[in-house]
Amino acid sequence: MKKIVTFALCLGFGIAFSQTNQPETTYNTDNNTENTVTTPVEYPGGMTALRQDMSKIFDLSCMEKASGTSKSLTSFDVNPDGSISSISTTGNNPALNKEMDRVMNALKKRWKPATKNGQAIKSTYNVPMTFKNY
Repeated sequence: MKKIVTFALCLGFGIAFSQTNQPETTYNTDNNTENTVTTPVEYPGGMTALRQDMSKIFDLSCMEKASGTSKSLTSFDVNPDGSISSISTTGNNPALNKEMDRVMNALKKRWKPATKNGQAIKSTYNVPMTFKNY
């Protein structure tokens, strides 16, 4: 009988104090309206096309002297017209960082900019790169 009462109490407390998921609503702090619709930045053709275009431009000779794993993170702004600016790369291999800056500057396609309530906005995008050389 004690086991049944203990089980019932545990079940009751579990139901009484459980958390529920609330739908997420974004608020626009400018004029306190709900349901701000934002779409993210996108490269024409998606991530697959971005990887393919970057691989065509990337010069592997910069990584000949590297050993082990090199990582970098390239950040840049996508402007409302689809152009990119403010390219900066950080990481543990200066040669890879320099090459990633060059590759991003050499991309010819314009990005699809992020939009907020149907209007194109400036936003920041990050491209991580990991290169393993053994």
